[in-house]
Amino acid sequence: MWMLFFIVLTAVVGINFTRRQRGKLWYVILAEVALLIRFALVFAIYYNGTETLGTDGLIYHLVAKNVANQLWDGVPIFNVEYKFTWYTVLVGLQYAIFGVNRYAASFTNAFLAILSGFYLTDIAVNLKFTYKKSAFIGLAYIFMPSMMVWTTDTRKESLTFFAAILIWHINLLLLKEREWPTSRRIAYVAAICLLLWLSTLLRIYMLFTLGGGLLVCLFFHYLKTRRRFILYFGVTILIFSCVIAYTTVYANLHDYHALPMDSSQQGDDTLDNEVNTILDIILSKDIPQSINGFFTEPHLDKVQNISDIAGYYSLITLVRIEMLLWYACMIMALFGILECLLKFDSYLLGLLAFIVSYSLINALVSENVADTYYRYRAAIVAPVLLFADYRPLFNHMKSIIMRKSIV
Repeated sequence: MWMLFFIVLTAVVGINFTRRQRGKLWYVILAEVALLIRFALVFAIYYNGTETLGTDGLIYHLVAKNVANQLWDGVPIFNVEYKFTWYTVLVGLQYAIFGVNRYAASFTNAFLAILSGFYLTDIAVNLKFTYKKSAFIGLAYIFMPSMMVWTTDTRKESLTFFAAILIWHINLLLLKEREWPTSRRIAYVAAICLLLWLSTLLRIYMLFTLGGGLLVCLFFHYLKTRRRFILYFGVTILIFSCVIAYTTVYANLHDYHALPMDSSQQGDDTLDNEVNTILDIILSKDIPQSINGFFTEPHLDKVQNISDIAGYYSLITLVRIEMLLWYACMIMALFGILECLLKFDSYLLGLLAFIVSYSLINALVSENVADTYYRYRAAIVAPVLLFADYRPLFNHMKSIIMRKSIV
């Protein structure tokens, strides 16, 4: 029943996204195929039971069961005790309403991944890409093998990626639509603030990467357009980010589980001690090597060392092929970034700020392990795909050369 529900929902949502594109039923069909592959992957992952396999996914599942028990005992949702991430509360709420079912939680993540692909395609369409290119970007995102893994288990990745993509989608609509009534604009800004808070609860540093990217985008857009609404929008994001920084980031930094070292384990829970911990982590790293590792690991000759796929030669080959495609994607994205800088596109500059800030934070703070880099890097796959095209830059340079030759 859960699978049937999400299959039907995917069709309905997909048709709604493609209603303005005639003859694009194939896009919805391929999205359904990507969903079905994820369903099959769920059954493969839980072949030996839902209580035995999975690293973070299994931990979150067990915590969510405890949250469900608290909710059944009458504890209000904002007062339940949980560990690691607020995602466990959301899954616990699903368990409390529909019963404990890790399959259902995984199917929900699978659907959110497909929905992310729909919104990513719509972002590309609104950036004036051709529909063929836009559809390719969305499909490349949902068919990427590693993306299927990260968004199928009961991990928080699927919801994290969805929230980030939805923020950028709403932001683009607010930049484009000038005829909307004030009430609708306020509702969309409020939605961005809510998603920004949710993203921070999922990954504590997302406030700085997403919030910073939005502020960069709005700053340059205001310089170009001088629209008063953009100024109000930016000030709202800035004030709300400061509030979240104090109420959420500061409140949770002292026991943030993703730091390789954590002074709070020794009883040091002041902000100064936590900042010193982060600085110690950064200073202990070979920074160029860490940045290179974040973008390029797992290296082709080290793929077989990933514990989850060790000994599975077909999976090792699949990851190697994906890494080759990722390297090609990054090279093409460099041309797209140069085109963005030449055109001074405020929206794409904001996306670039998000990519840079997110990459630096994870390269400098997260564990120097290929598996970790591989999973954390997945959050920048969507925006990098939007840049990955050499043709706009070449066409731009060609037009400049032709104009000069005519003159």
